[in-house]
Amino acid sequence: MMQNLICLDFGSQNIHMVCGRYNKGNIEVRNAASMRIPDGVFKDGKIDDFTKMKDCVRAIISENRIKEKNAVATIQSTSIITRDIVLPAADRQKLDGMVKYEIEQYLPIVATEYVIEYSVIGETVEGGVKKYKVQVAAMPKNMVENFLNLLKESGLKPTALDIHSNAVSKLFTQNTAINVANLDSKQTSALIDLGYRSINIHILANGKLAFSRIINLGAREIDYEISVACNMTLEEAEEKKIRDAELDPKGYMEIISDPFNDVIRAQVDTWLSEIQKIFQYYISRMTGNTIDRIYLFGGSSQLKGLKKYIELSLNLRTDTIDSLNIVKLGRNIKDFNPRTYINALGGLIRYE
Repeated sequence: MMQNLICLDFGSQNIHMVCGRYNKGNIEVRNAASMRIPDGVFKDGKIDDFTKMKDCVRAIISENRIKEKNAVATIQSTSIITRDIVLPAADRQKLDGMVKYEIEQYLPIVATEYVIEYSVIGETVEGGVKKYKVQVAAMPKNMVENFLNLLKESGLKPTALDIHSNAVSKLFTQNTAINVANLDSKQTSALIDLGYRSINIHILANGKLAFSRIINLGAREIDYEISVACNMTLEEAEEKKIRDAELDPKGYMEIISDPFNDVIRAQVDTWLSEIQKIFQYYISRMTGNTIDRIYLFGGSSQLKGLKKYIELSLNLRTDTIDSLNIVKLGRNIKDFNPRTYINALGGLIRYE
């Protein structure tokens, strides 16, 4: 039986915590909570103020009366390198050497300064030779050490350090139904994490993670533009955005002049331009590649009317992730929004 774990997802604005376990194909959630990370403490996977970050971790654990000690952290950073490579089929020991060699040959890194993990995601035959399709992730060793130390000094026992693309891959390559409907493995789905400082795009094809990319844009730019246009603080701008934003065309069609929502739409249009570039790049990589639909999660997926706005702009069916069939909530959990906890839920999935 799988043990109970704490999974801490370190986002660009908040820590999202889920406590529970992965059991017989389901994720049993006993507790969930989020906490704002103070400004200047954490950026792009790097801990700038270790003491304040430790205080945040300790606070979210104590305030929610968490007793479990075994912990997983999930993070994302532009310093984490992910690549898909094709290698001759071999045993694990030989693959280890080939992966490190390939990474050093084609990327400007020194392998000894990174923790390199990989997984075989498929097989192919080229010229009569059996080959493996391999997904590789390389994380700077100092980043790994910082997070392991953070968990230890917060009174936890680190069991794993995960990255968002892997967490999403594990969560959605199960027999997962989104909003009651099973994921169609014949369709290619783009799962888009709309964060505060970045947008993560994960593309699932044939039931597997095929592609991930980060865009260095997010809700922060919207808040800044609102604060300038409306002469208010960033905190006030964020509150007004959540309260008053309306991006659904039906919601503002009758309005002649709407400078507030115009500011938001201008920033969202910038997001969509970058998302479209990534879609086009993925489609161009191989004949037959398509994008059939979009699923939204993350903090900015809460913006009113955003789903419809994206659907009309990109001409792709778009949904927010409002329920997952494999997530089973404890009786004491109320107001659980899976869009907030996608990365943490995926982090709870550990294979013995």
